[in-house]
Amino acid sequence: MRINFGLSFGLLGLMTVGTQAETLLQKGNKHWLTVASTHDLDTAIGIAREFRYVDKGAKVASSENGYYAIILGPYEASSIQQLKKNNEYIPDLPKDALLSSGEKYTGIVWDQVDQGTTWTFYKIDQPAKLSSGDYSFEAKLEQVSDSVATTTVTGGYKGANEFTFVVDKEGRFSPQTPGVAVLRLDPKLDTPQLVFTRYAGGAHCCTKTWVVFKPSQNVGWSLIDQPALDGDGYWFEDVDGDGAQELLSVDNRFLYAFDSYAGSLAPLRIAKLRNGSIEDVTDEPAMRKRLIQDMAGAEFEAKVRPDLWQENGFLAGWVANKIRLGEGDAAWAKVVRNMKENSGFGPQVCTSGQKIEDCPTDNLKPIPILKGLASFLKENGYGPLPAAAEALTH
Repeated sequence: MRINFGLSFGLLGLMTVGTQAETLLQKGNKHWLTVASTHDLDTAIGIAREFRYVDKGAKVASSENGYYAIILGPYEASSIQQLKKNNEYIPDLPKDALLSSGEKYTGIVWDQVDQGTTWTFYKIDQPAKLSSGDYSFEAKLEQVSDSVATTTVTGGYKGANEFTFVVDKEGRFSPQTPGVAVLRLDPKLDTPQLVFTRYAGGAHCCTKTWVVFKPSQNVGWSLIDQPALDGDGYWFEDVDGDGAQELLSVDNRFLYAFDSYAGSLAPLRIAKLRNGSIEDVTDEPAMRKRLIQDMAGAEFEAKVRPDLWQENGFLAGWVANKIRLGEGDAAWAKVVRNMKENSGFGPQVCTSGQKIEDCPTDNLKPIPILKGLASFLKENGYGPLPAAAEALTH
């Protein structure tokens, strides 16, 4: 299973809700579906995020015994079997999931909520117009041919046209509607920032993202062209609580690296608009709680599907996550026990000395899977490696 924490043209928000215990108490045949419980709030939030596509998503409730419960609903049901029969969108659940009246729950401490209709969509002959205070913006898609379309964005202060950017002049025309939004990405900037996207088409791929911002009052507007990303590209959350949103994505380098697309676990990456550029801030201390949540979500998936512990694509992403959280030694030992050789995926070497992409098929030779994984992690910045893994890179 590919675990992707992206969200299509929406925002995930954290909010602490002052819900009283009596409002959580359900009566008659109504129950909360409790999918898990834990002492750790970040672990609970990480598990709750796994249910973002189910109804209104999951909530985290505090309870009298000090645990945090991850709950869905409430639902009209007297058993989980009945609930799943009446709600086909409920995914596979762990064996210890249960229905609860909520009698012991003391309040909602985290809710996964849509922050409103942030994205405005634009298409041929239907430009999108947005405003933020005295600033106004427009994004439009112009079809050049049956297969090519360009995107143009304009904007400025009090109706003035202070910038015009034309992108994707040879961009592949796709019927999927692109989006544009005014977001706050850099807390130090007084002027609004504009984010717009364009879907490039293709299997699983790809979404291009551009960011328009004004570094200061005396400097013109700038455009940042971000590399294309799998699926819907970035989603946005205020991870560190500074009032501005980070750009979240998954590490596309893991897709197909050790398993099929569907079998690849791609670790979370976090970026921030800072000093006029998009910087990767994944490993900064302020992002650690979000990484813990990401890890908890992946491990919950493996609790529901224990076969994931035998899948190379899952193990590669999982051990990368554990290493950057400082838990690499035990995780690497588990990978050594569980990873399989000759899975059909994994790093290769060209025996004739050519680049992999230019190498004749007969000259491609797989690298031993653990050596290949250790080298892959090191080359892509997932370190420092456990000593046993580091030794394989020499």
